[in-house]
Amino acid sequence: MLVELGGAAGLVLPLIAVHLFVFYYGLMADSTPPVCLAAFAASAISRADPLKTGVQSFLYDIRTAVLPFVFIFNPQLLLIGVEGWAHGFAIFFVGLIAIFCFSSATQGWLLVRTRWYEIIALLVVMIALFRPAAIMDRIFPPFETLDLDRFVAGEVAVEPGETLRLHTTRETRYGDRFRLYTFEVPAADPSKPGVALYGLTLDREDDGRYIVSDIAFTSLAEKAGFDFGDYDEYVTEADVKVVGRPAKEWIWPFALGLLALILFGQWLRLRRQPPAPAVAAEPAAP
Repeated sequence: MLVELGGAAGLVLPLIAVHLFVFYYGLMADSTPPVCLAAFAASAISRADPLKTGVQSFLYDIRTAVLPFVFIFNPQLLLIGVEGWAHGFAIFFVGLIAIFCFSSATQGWLLVRTRWYEIIALLVVMIALFRPAAIMDRIFPPFETLDLDRFVAGEVAVEPGETLRLHTTRETRYGDRFRLYTFEVPAADPSKPGVALYGLTLDREDDGRYIVSDIAFTSLAEKAGFDFGDYDEYVTEADVKVVGRPAKEWIWPFALGLLALILFGQWLRLRRQPPAPAVAAEPAAP
């Protein structure tokens, strides 16, 4: 289910990341109410309320709740797509700082007690370090939407070798089913204009939608996942990947700079705190 939903949203989810997502949340059942088996065992020893113990254990363990989402949205932490030792070291170093920021935000303490705006800033730093693509996509969208009518008619030129995506909707009695198909654009063929280049035949209906009416055997559409039984599937959008977009790692310096400002403000408040009073040692008993 996670793989299919991720594919419909444009995310290629490695199976190891999906398995770890489920595995981590299975482990967290030991410390999260209302199950919290470990909390019930601890409360039996300490004679404390089991649900209060579970809530407190979850507050201590909440930093682990973010890791499964990191595996899903940033599988580089699982050494997937890492290019060399330097890249791998940078990924783990940045991930360590990100989980440190998340722990400080949830525990309410860094060098001194954090204020509300520092908690928000720490969460922003955590997201920027763990998921830099989410911020980069807002600044530089990774895909450019094409005019569907012109694309189907072959009036939109897409350079060979670029990445093309087709968004589809299939109507079922259980609701709409959304899917996403990815193509590497081949060289132009005058005998196959528009979507015929990919082995698709789309018919325009009265409401303006394009329905899949035929799929060519051994075509790019069949290799991309189009099924011959999916003739009730509508193509709703087409987009192409933007070339020359800045790397998502350019977000890291800005996030680390914001973290440095937070640490500097905390350090100034730490220096202004009065020193703790000295405690006189009690005389030794004779």
